[in-house]
Amino acid sequence: MILQTDYQWNGAGNLVDYMRRDRAQDAGATVDLRNPAGRDLSDSEVDRFVNKSQEFGFQRHMIVSPDPTGHYSPEEVDTNTREIMNREFARQPTTDYVYTVHQNTEFPHAHIAATAEPAELELNRDEIQQLRERAATTFEEPARTKDPTATAHDAPENPGRIVDREAREQYHEAELSLKPDAEKALKRATEKNEQKEVGQSVADKERDETRTESLSERREETHEGEAEAERQQGQERERDERRMMGGDGEF
Repeated sequence: MILQTDYQWNGAGNLVDYMRRDRAQDAGATVDLRNPAGRDLSDSEVDRFVNKSQEFGFQRHMIVSPDPTGHYSPEEVDTNTREIMNREFARQPTTDYVYTVHQNTEFPHAHIAATAEPAELELNRDEIQQLRERAATTFEEPARTKDPTATAHDAPENPGRIVDREAREQYHEAELSLKPDAEKALKRATEKNEQKEVGQSVADKERDETRTESLSERREETHEGEAEAERQQGQERERDERRMMGGDGEF
């Protein structure tokens, strides 16, 4: 489970624009934002949320990205994210949030924009870790990710490659900064890790070859040693036989 968060002392206008941009489509396409009840928001409702965030002068951005080995469907990410946030903000009277699920990567993940009186959304490191653990529990990690049969009924039959955690973390860090080219960070991190894996595979192969050569050399040395021992034993038998024959003649 990756749960990253950051906050800004300003309104959520730029964050909302970033969340609505559909990177899986053309530059002008958007995805729907939803409220805590899971209902799609109209443009006017989104504007009201942004205005509220400007009044508070504070907004928090969260990203919920479950382990892709669990093969979570976008619908599961949507439902579970809403459950996590509703539980988190249940006792915070001024807190309001909107969210959406991005499907432009091989791992569906959710973005949340929350606004409130700043004190309600202040989170220290321990509180963030506790929220991350609660999110993992909601997504049934790690049990779900360890059981390959426990996949969503509507998950793709062939989910493709699994993007490793380091690459996803770098991608989400770029998203927290609202970088429009966050996908480039993901691509660079993925390529770097793939090169690392290739290098590791080559190194493993070289070690195996070296180990095989060493074993072959040891076998040859063993065979040579055995042959030498047999030769010496043969020479000793010949000497013994000659001595015995010589002794018989004298007797």
